[in-house]
Amino acid sequence: MSMHYWKVSLVCQSPVFVGSGEKVQKSQYIYDKKAGEVYFLDESGWIRFLGRHGIMDDFSNALLANPLHLNLFGYLSHQDRLCRKYGSIGNILHAMKKERAVLRTEPYLGNPEKAPNEIAGFVLDAKGNPYIPGSSLKGAFRTAILAHHILQNRGAYKKDWENIRRAAGNKRDMGKAMDNLEREAAIPLDKNGKRDMVKSYFRGLTVSDASLVNGGLCVVPKTDLGLHTFRTHEVSLFRETLACDSTLEFTIGLDDDASAMGHFGIHNFKDFVDVLREFVNFQYEILKKPFEPYAKDELQGILQDIKNARNADLVLGGGAGYISKTLVYALAPSKEDAVYVVRKLMESMFKRGHHGRDTEISPHALKLAEVDGENYLMGLCYLDGEKPLCSDR
Repeated sequence: MSMHYWKVSLVCQSPVFVGSGEKVQKSQYIYDKKAGEVYFLDESGWIRFLGRHGIMDDFSNALLANPLHLNLFGYLSHQDRLCRKYGSIGNILHAMKKERAVLRTEPYLGNPEKAPNEIAGFVLDAKGNPYIPGSSLKGAFRTAILAHHILQNRGAYKKDWENIRRAAGNKRDMGKAMDNLEREAAIPLDKNGKRDMVKSYFRGLTVSDASLVNGGLCVVPKTDLGLHTFRTHEVSLFRETLACDSTLEFTIGLDDDASAMGHFGIHNFKDFVDVLREFVNFQYEILKKPFEPYAKDELQGILQDIKNARNADLVLGGGAGYISKTLVYALAPSKEDAVYVVRKLMESMFKRGHHGRDTEISPHALKLAEVDGENYLMGLCYLDGEKPLCSDR
């Protein structure tokens, strides 16, 4: 075993979303359109604030009357007792911050006239700071490394492809076939012809959590560029994401032995990044051809963003699109075969998604985020400033 470690900076080229699973309702935050900010409430601090100002019962009645869509900005703006004391909504919000009723404030980067609705929260540490779990990073690295390996050894996985193609349209059977493929690619057979997870090649890859060192969170709306509609459209989904140019730091360890990362041809950090970039470029080539013919003036920025993906090292997190999470396109003997299998899966999962029309690519929409009037591909990152650390021999 020969482990080598590097401290690495990860820079967000576009919004990056790693979800906590929390959904923040409109009654749990305040959207200030004029300031372009979202105030996330501290639950206990908010309750104390309401009680301190004698409006707990009034708020409770308003919430019961409209539990999902109560507009807190409008409620506070028309709350007589608060308005008499503070004079303006700006002063009320300032008082809430001072009295610790506000947990955090983030910029809203969508169209200010289209207020957010439910917001999907970003994962936070015990101190309330955003971070990216090492498991999320390793999952993205793992997919890229396996795609690289399969692209170089498609013939060895012909039987797996046949199993996946037969399972097309059956989510459960296809999931089993994909799991078998990943086990075959990631775990060697022992002398008894069995695969023991303890001996996975990926035991030679360690990844720490990534801590934020620059930048922060913002709230952005999700948009889609549909191949069949030839235009972008907003989806009623809003996310907390890391803002463009946010920087995080993490530590990565690579074992270059043939029984670990060396099996995939990864012997140093450069090899590792080359493999990641190969997967990003592979995705770029899949996306480029179907969408470029529909490059109207208003779409040029989006398609340019696809080209910029070639300069990325990684597509990371939620909302980054199905292709960034799957090995189907890498495994399929042709793009047409891959589209057939994915189309069947999409048809079974999304009955009203019109996936039966997918011929050039499936799924048939680019997953985007709107930032200050521009649309960005989600999750583009690059790795920068790696610093070698100690090695274990």
